[in-house]
Amino acid sequence: MLREIETDRVAGGATDRADEMGHMTRDAAGVITSVDEATCALLNWRPEQMVGSPSTKFIHPADQSSAVAAWMEMITCPGLIRVWRGRYQTGGGTWQWVETENRFDDAGIPVVISSMKHVSPEEATFEEQLQAREQVLSRLSEALPVGVFQLDLEGRVTFTNESFHQIVGVPLRAAFDAQMSSVIDDDRPVLAAALLKALAEQPVDDIEIRLLLPDGDSSPEVPRRRVCQLGLRALTDVAGLVNGVVGCLSDVTDRALLHQQLEVRATIDPLTSCLNRAATIELVDRTLAVEEAGRGRAVIYVDLDGLKAVNDRLGHAAGDRFLMVAAERLRAAARDGDHVGRLGGDEFLVICPGVDRPTQAVDLAQRISSALTATIALGAAASELNASIGVAWTTEPLATDTLIAQADRAMYESKHQGGRSVTLYVDTEGSGDASAARPPAPRRVRSSARQKVVAADG
Repeated sequence: MLREIETDRVAGGATDRADEMGHMTRDAAGVITSVDEATCALLNWRPEQMVGSPSTKFIHPADQSSAVAAWMEMITCPGLIRVWRGRYQTGGGTWQWVETENRFDDAGIPVVISSMKHVSPEEATFEEQLQAREQVLSRLSEALPVGVFQLDLEGRVTFTNESFHQIVGVPLRAAFDAQMSSVIDDDRPVLAAALLKALAEQPVDDIEIRLLLPDGDSSPEVPRRRVCQLGLRALTDVAGLVNGVVGCLSDVTDRALLHQQLEVRATIDPLTSCLNRAATIELVDRTLAVEEAGRGRAVIYVDLDGLKAVNDRLGHAAGDRFLMVAAERLRAAARDGDHVGRLGGDEFLVICPGVDRPTQAVDLAQRISSALTATIALGAAASELNASIGVAWTTEPLATDTLIAQADRAMYESKHQGGRSVTLYVDTEGSGDASAARPPAPRRVRSSARQKVVAADG
């Protein structure tokens, strides 16, 4: 192709002008308004064949997008020189690689002043190889199921693929802040910190950000809320200086939902929706590990009375409904910030952080006792719901097993006294070790709640 270009020049008598700098002017719409002899000699056109035509008429189709992008950037920054390389069609029908320097002068009548020079065969080969690589990368990015984007140092978006816009739910925007407007407010600092880290040439991997798509961009199959993972890398110029960032955004909503479901299965009792035994013990560990000056922690051990009778008389399905109603009433009676766990069978544990006094823990236990004093309708039959409750309270760094054992011992004291009552564990020796302490001196409170009839379906 380059040999053909040289042949064209010889045929046009312009060999001696191949290295000359040509000049032309265009209006703000890109229409050529004047050309000099050097430009005509370089491209083998007569002036009347170029003047009055848009310059895009002569630019290679593969170079149109880069030419338009460079043109728009120049138009928005009057006075600054923008350099562009691409192929212009010659009068002989071949393509000539040229380099243009363009400056937009908007003083008076807007005009673009351009100089044009021939690009050497070696440089042209390099440009063609570069374009081929860019095409491969562009096609690859379009084929990827993840979003790809590129930013400059000013936070301007310089490249995106279609998958990126499908994920964020926002059409192309010039500024990255606007492009990522669907990121929820809580995660915007996370995104900003990730960008700063990448610009400092530190790799950024697996940053989780959450999106809320605009109204109208979602459906039952495409939910508004999304969870995404972000990866970033710095881009550098030939001198090794950072000049931008390239990023990859993956939609991991389905994976996050699956993880959440697996986490629920691992921590939640499927029948009562309370914490399961393992999660309950772990939460007591964490609660005891947090020390608040002058504040205590309490656990309330609840044993339901009558479950075995329900199972024997009405069957295990009725017993399951009995447990579900009891668990629902137990959660409703607990404070905000308290947690209810099922230890197994008919035994529950309420974990209460931030309890200032033991009497406060007893008051809460009495409220729970009242909530668990009712007559439950189980289909055509009915059953009495009551509970034996034990309370253990501490400000000391007790072991989890010790605190639970204290509440358990207090619960059995309530049960031995006939149930429907609350007993506070008291360590008479001050050792804090329930296994070594004497039987507790209970503070036993008889529940005086009036009974209610509660349907099993709530």
